[in-house]
This record gives sequence, structure tokens and C-alpha cells, in this order.
Amino acid sequence: MTLAALIAAYHESDEPGGGLRATLPRTGRTLVERQARLVAAAGANPVVLAVERVPQALLAAVDRMRRQGLNIVLARSAEEAAEAVHPGDRLLLVGDGLLAGEGHIARLLSTPGRSILTIADSKADDRYERIDAENRWAGLALIDGDMLKQTAAMLQDWDLQSTLLRRAVQAGARALPLRGEPEDDQLIVAERVADLGELQARIVRGAGALRGDWVSGYLLAPVEQAATRWLMATRATPFMFGMGAVALTLFALLAFASHWYGTGIGLLLVGTLLEGIGDRLTLLRMQMRSEQSWWTYLLPLVSAGALLALSVALMRARGWGCLSLGAGTIAFQVAQHIEAQGRAVSGRVWLAERKGLAWLLLPFAVVGLWGTGLTAIALYAGASFFWVQRQAHRPALVES
Repeated sequence: MTLAALIAAYHESDEPGGGLRATLPRTGRTLVERQARLVAAAGANPVVLAVERVPQALLAAVDRMRRQGLNIVLARSAEEAAEAVHPGDRLLLVGDGLLAGEGHIARLLSTPGRSILTIADSKADDRYERIDAENRWAGLALIDGDMLKQTAAMLQDWDLQSTLLRRAVQAGARALPLRGEPEDDQLIVAERVADLGELQARIVRGAGALRGDWVSGYLLAPVEQAATRWLMATRATPFMFGMGAVALTLFALLAFASHWYGTGIGLLLVGTLLEGIGDRLTLLRMQMRSEQSWWTYLLPLVSAGALLALSVALMRARGWGCLSLGAGTIAFQVAQHIEAQGRAVSGRVWLAERKGLAWLLLPFAVVGLWGTGLTAIALYAGASFFWVQRQAHRPALVES
């Protein structure tokens, strides 16, 4: 069964100069481009835009997306939209003006049958369509091509987006309430440019939690927030800070190998700050995981190399135990990543990861207890792995 997407792109914005919600500007592009790239990254093909008119801004956006390889279909009627989708396709319905996170779509796709993402009425306003007395539509639904075709055959003058939503509710689609997770800060129905500014402010406040580590969430949060607020008005890119973090970590590796331990730990910690700023810029510009630069894959390798370089250097004076501790820490981190992949892990923010391990090593480095520091981070990494493993396999143990 293949996946297609239907994006509503015909409602007018509330901007004084007019225009569509779909063409509201977002970091140099339009809102609909973010929507289309989001569903395409989830595997949707084709991506159907339900339109009534095609202003120049929307046409330019469609041309850009097609040049990037996206299969975009402009449908000026419900019948044209239905013709573009096979009856057996799973169909992602994306509300007009919606900005959401990748996790929201992944949650829908992991649910069998038809489903609707909902938000509590007490937490929403009239930008979100009401479903019942207690819930509103959060802007995403998973239906099927057959429902679209049936709706197109009887639509007449009704609104396609609203009619599909009502029919999904009447057909018993499963409601998936927003769970109050950090990623929910990335979800909003935008009717004006100010709404995008509101979204940006929410992401700035919650970027540390979205990143999922205690260093960015608490320790470095004030510095990272101040830096990203200032940098948003500049041409600085996440790539610049990411590569800066890679370079500093590489220099830390060389410093450790040369027994310049103080210099090495200092470079490593500054690198974690640059990485955090780069992550926050990525979130603020709402880039997706599929758009991540190669520095995000290079940094873990260089960081592991820096830890091994430190372990080898310390081994010459303190014995083979140092190398075992460093290698064990890396092994636990790799195993933890494998176990946690695709799973919701409680307390994830407090689990061991590269930045947290570096900062945990600092107090031991200050007093010269490098061997004790290696022991501490190895125990931290091991405890985190076993915590994740316990949660990952607990359901299977309970069922048996």
C-alpha cells in the first residue's frame, strides 16, 4: 500500500495585503514548501495540492519543489485531486496553513487504519477546526484514497478539507490527542505572519527539550537561546556552527593525543556549545532530519575519536584500564542508540550522550582525576544503556 498526501492550499490568510496561507513566508520559502517536503520525507508520492487559484507566489513555490524532485500535483477541484490518488492508497490529509513536526506524521503512520490528530479545545482557538465539545482537529489526518474519491463524488459546494475531516470522524477514525511532548511546540495552524513568529518564539523556549539532552535543556540553555535570537537576523547557518563543532572536537582529539588535557577538554566543551547553537538554528528554521548536513554524522565519529585519544594518552601513565573505560563508554552509547531508535523512552533527557559525557568529565578534569572521570562517564553510559534496554524489552517480558 503506497502513501499519498493531500495538502489544502486555498484558504486566504489574514494578512492585510491578502494572499494564501500556503504562501506565508517562512525563512526564505513558503509555508506550503515545508508541508510538501515534510510529507515527501515520510514517503508520500504524489503530493497533491488542493487549490482554487494559483497566484504567482504559489506557482513559484511549486516550480521550486518540482526542481527538487518532488512529485507535485495541482488539483483545482476535488475530482482532480481524486484522480491523482489510487483508491487503495493511504492518504495524509494536511490542513491549510499547518506546520507540524516529523514525529506527528510518524505517529499517524504507525497507527493502523484511519486516524486523526487532535488537540484539546481548552488549548486551541478557532484556527483549529472543532470536532466535538472537547476536541479540535490538530491539522493532520490519515485516511485513504477511496474516501477521497467518495467525497469528491458528493462534494458539491462544500469545503473539501472540512468535508473529509467530518467523514473521517463519522467513519470512526481513531483520535490521537497531542500528548504534550516537546515536539508539539512545532505544531501550529498559521493564518498570518505573526503566527509564524509565535511558533518561532515557542521553539526558542523549548529548543533544548526538543534536542533531548540536559546540557542544552538546562546547563547551556541561556547562552544558546541568547545566541540563536541574535543569529536569526543574520545569515549564519547551522552548517557553520556544526562544522565549527567538528573542527573544535578534532582539535581536542589532537590535544588529547599530545597530552594537552586541559586544552582538549576546553575545546571539547566549546564545541558542545557550537553544536547546541547549530541545533537550535536548525529547529528555528524548521529543517527536517532528512535535510541534516553531513556534519551531524561526522561529529559523533570525531567525538568518539577524541575519547579514544584521551583514553590512549592516559593509558600510558595509568594502565590499560583507561582504554577499556573509553572503549566501553563508546560501546554503551552505540548500543543505547540502537535500543532507543524508534521508541519513546521515559527520562530520555537525562540519558548519557556526547555533550553530557563531556560536561560530566569537566569536574574530574579540574582536579586532575582523569581516570576517575573516565570511570564516571563509563558508569553513566552503562546505566543509561541498561535503562533504555529495560524499557525497550519490558513489554515482551510482561507478555511472556
